[in-house]
Amino acid sequence: MRGCAPRLILALGVGLAAMPVWAHHELAAEFDDQRPVTLKGTVTKFEWNNPHVYFFVDVQDARGSIANWALELASPSELNNSGWSRESLQVGDLVTVEGNLARDGTTLAQAKTVIVASGQRLSAPTSEALRAAPRPVGASKPAPRWPDGHPRLGAAPGETGYWANPSAGSLVETTAGEIGMNANGLLANLGDAGKVAPFQSWAKGLYEYRQRTLLKDDPMVSCLPPGGPRMFQVPHGVRVLEQPDRQRIFITSGGGNHNWRLIYLDGRPLPTSEDVSPTYFGYSDGKWEGDTLVVTSVGFNERFWFSNGGLPHTENLKLTERFSRPDFNTLRYGVTVDDSGAYTRAWTSSWTLEWIPNQDLEQYFCQDNPRDEPHMVGKQ
Repeated sequence: MRGCAPRLILALGVGLAAMPVWAHHELAAEFDDQRPVTLKGTVTKFEWNNPHVYFFVDVQDARGSIANWALELASPSELNNSGWSRESLQVGDLVTVEGNLARDGTTLAQAKTVIVASGQRLSAPTSEALRAAPRPVGASKPAPRWPDGHPRLGAAPGETGYWANPSAGSLVETTAGEIGMNANGLLANLGDAGKVAPFQSWAKGLYEYRQRTLLKDDPMVSCLPPGGPRMFQVPHGVRVLEQPDRQRIFITSGGGNHNWRLIYLDGRPLPTSEDVSPTYFGYSDGKWEGDTLVVTSVGFNERFWFSNGGLPHTENLKLTERFSRPDFNTLRYGVTVDDSGAYTRAWTSSWTLEWIPNQDLEQYFCQDNPRDEPHMVGKQ
């Protein structure tokens, strides 16, 4: 079978369609959309695992040499929504793959389209496809409420659902105006960096470096949690579990490793920095102000990015978050960032999420099959 594998075809310099999106990190740091490639060969392995599906293809070049290429796709849940399944490819299938080469020059590529010998054409999800796809939102109706009158931030009894599809890709100060960036917080124009937030000079420099290197150092590549507001920006959504009898709320993430944070509603004082060790999700205390849950959080470590796009923070970070549900389908999220170590003043940002009814968060563990970190080289 190896002897009859067709030759490798490189097509450089011409961009293909938009890069696939909604990975747990920025793909541009790993793959170069200015170096498209077409590969023809035989499937030798198909790994249907998180955080990314991989398949491997034996490809013969013009000199007759065989190389085994690794082809990266989105996560299983994203591919399921694009017509894929774990049976889509079989060992021995002859395929033609269109995609983008890895920036580090290895035999790795990002698969965008796969054509099997039968003629079936499978495509990875793109930003255009996601925008065009119908969203399974619930019927327009008032938000469900608890007996005490507060809106339910999670599912009502007998129902399932979670929040997803954030309206913003990253924290941006409310007064900043329109700033172009993708779903992972990568700026369209690096010159807009100074508009994003009231940075101190060192923080602005670090933010610009992270942007210039295409977010290659994102801690989520190493499967670290998305703490702070980023929990409400990463793919796969969040689930809210309220326990009024215990005066606490759990928020679980579908975009990390089913990480969860705990918000207490019993009025306990927030700890001081001398009392506790800093964590990824901090320590949170909440109270209701009318129909808005106001949550104050402190005690964060510096090992995570608290927003898509690589905004810096220090252990001085204090967050004041506001959650409200104006109708059944909408969760409003607002946050005031107060970090005297990184910013010149407190500042605010906000966005909305959509209710996904009759579904629950799928199992997602980044550590199932992490392969990306050695290839995250950024712009060279």
